[in-house]
Amino acid sequence: LLTAISIERCVSVLCSTIRRPQRLSAAVCTLLWVLSIAVIATVTSLCLSHEHEHCRMALISMYALNFLVFAPAMVISSTILFIKVQCGSQQHQLRRLYIVIFLTVLFFLLFALPLSIWNFLQQFGYSLVPSQVVFLLACINSSINPFIYFLVGSCRQRCSLVSLHVAFRRVFEE
Repeated sequence: LLTAISIERCVSVLCSTIRRPQRLSAAVCTLLWVLSIAVIATVTSLCLSHEHEHCRMALISMYALNFLVFAPAMVISSTILFIKVQCGSQQHQLRRLYIVIFLTVLFFLLFALPLSIWNFLQQFGYSLVPSQVVFLLACINSSINPFIYFLVGSCRQRCSLVSLHVAFRRVFEE
């Protein structure tokens, strides 16, 4: 979903003169949820049916898809978006939203992607770092988004601490 959000925001900024369908984002997210559920269900059924070789290949495919297709698409679209917003004369509110998206993607790459890479390498018998390290990074990723929203939402003219409610409201005003 981060990939879909990143690409959708990037396309909407780059093609701001073209009117896109109103429910496009909801349709894309729904499609991705259905695809994700289908992939997870397939992998789970293969692994639970004790088809070890099929399970291993499904896991390898899923992890490879994650960091060879989705992660690069997210990085490229978020980088384009960030550069466009920094160079353009966007409203302050939109700029804040794009910074939140960029930071969310950045921290996903730093903290969540290592788990996919670690899982991928585990399928081939490699273990470069202990599992506790990658699981800790994944936990940090799961917990960091509210802090991103708070920090970006609390920075108006200058950074000052405001209530959590106000910070969330400012970030999600758009």
